[in-house]
Amino acid sequence: MHRFYVPAVPLNEDFPLPRRDAKKILRVLRLSPGDEILLWDDEGREYRAQITRAEGMSVYVKVLEEQSKEVESPLPLVLVQGIPKGDKFEFIIQKATELGVWRVYPALTERTIVRIPPDRQGSRKERWQSVAREAARQSGRVQVPEIMPVTTLTELVQNIEKDAHRLILWEGEKGTGLKDYLRQNKPTKGSVYLLIGPEGGFSQQEVEFCINNSFTSVTLGPRILRTETAGLVSLSLILYEWGDLGG
Repeated sequence: MHRFYVPAVPLNEDFPLPRRDAKKILRVLRLSPGDEILLWDDEGREYRAQITRAEGMSVYVKVLEEQSKEVESPLPLVLVQGIPKGDKFEFIIQKATELGVWRVYPALTERTIVRIPPDRQGSRKERWQSVAREAARQSGRVQVPEIMPVTTLTELVQNIEKDAHRLILWEGEKGTGLKDYLRQNKPTKGSVYLLIGPEGGFSQQEVEFCINNSFTSVTLGPRILRTETAGLVSLSLILYEWGDLGG
């Protein structure tokens, strides 16, 4: 059944869907009054709804029942991603959302090549949030990960909540493997932060700064992975060992 996002779903009356969804229903999906769809809202609830009428390019629906189900990971996992080149960050947001991440920070680091002008950061954030929303819809999630404003690594690290679990992936780490670390430790009650560098990784100074701020440096092994690969592999391992990935 097709799913559509509505920030607030009226329960006792029929109401129009956003125009972009109405156009998709009429022109692409070719649904008609009487057909059923799924709706989900900002509160993490999902509803079965029925199309009641179509007027021009407007489509009206009415809720039949709430059918919320537990699909969100119990692990509040936060990805801090050094902004990569091109459209890689959109790919990372999409796949991280599918895996179950709660929040994503686009971070500026010493080796970040991409520099987004301040006057364009707002529109870029909106675009990234839209990517997360669409990925949440396709993967059956009811919570959309929050895409945070662009921030420097230093500012972010200094403002992380005190009870958070902190991990930084670094190819220069020789002793602590992520797999062994996860199996030998348990997450705290707070969020779990994972730091991933951009192309070129983190500098030695950045890693030392993070370690001095209670981060643990971990490695994925002897092979160096691309930034878009390293983050998703790490998220998968964390959600498998500490979350609900794998059933």
